Amino acid sequence: MSETCAAFDCDGTLIRGDATRHLLLSCRGPLGLAADLLLLAPELMAWKLGRLSTASLKQALLDRVLQATPAARRQAVMAGLEQDLVRQLRPEALARLRWHQQQGHRCLIVSASPEPLIAPLAQHLGVELLATGCTDPLLVSPTQPLRLTTANCKGPEKLRRLERHLGFLPPSPQLEAYGDSRGDRELLQASGRPHWRSFSARPVAYRESAPWRWLLAAAAMALLLLAAIGLSGLEPSARSQLLQACRTGCRRCMAC
Repeated sequence: MSETCAAFDCDGTLIRGDATRHLLLSCRGPLGLAADLLLLAPELMAWKLGRLSTASLKQALLDRVLQATPAARRQAVMAGLEQDLVRQLRPEALARLRWHQQQGHRCLIVSASPEPLIAPLAQHLGVELLATGCTDPLLVSPTQPLRLTTANCKGPEKLRRLERHLGFLPPSPQLEAYGDSRGDRELLQASGRPHWRSFSARPVAYRESAPWRWLLAAAAMALLLLAAIGLSGLEPSARSQLLQACRTGCRRCMAC
């Protein structure tokens, strides 16, 4: 009988939030990232219209942010990324992962995040890693833009990568999968023991998200672009005061 394989998504499943978003904000901050998104408005629109792949948008956004970030800042962000992501680990996810390891199961992270971002986390956890390959973020320059080196590891690609890595696709009863988004659908549906947004021992089948979630995402993107346009027209002192007020308000909301 084949050994049990436990395949965990990373962003939103093993960790709170998203490793790529954490990198972008750590490099550029909210205002800088808003400005980068404004410059990428044509690509964002093409992506929403289905004329640009998620992989191409990811590549363009990462390259834009890294090109705009000083090398010393990039190095500091990458050096601290492992501990940042370790702090974002969900305790219930970590407990379930450790249970699988205690049972002698083969544990893997299967993620769309760029491999250099989450490789230190995978090493910290002692698991195998399948992720989206890309060139070294620390070596990005005007003459050496960031490039994805593999297909974006989401949806059906997660199953293809798992099969290539293992040399076979585990039989359904021996594949236990954990995920939280549509990008995990195929992996969860191929599993005999899926865990859709759950870390209990009881399987929970994948369920499609409500359509209004996509509308909210589109509205949030539109608001972000409008905010970037508005901020870019303010005087530096006024912009700084507005951002400081927003940060203060966010801290107060978090404390409530």
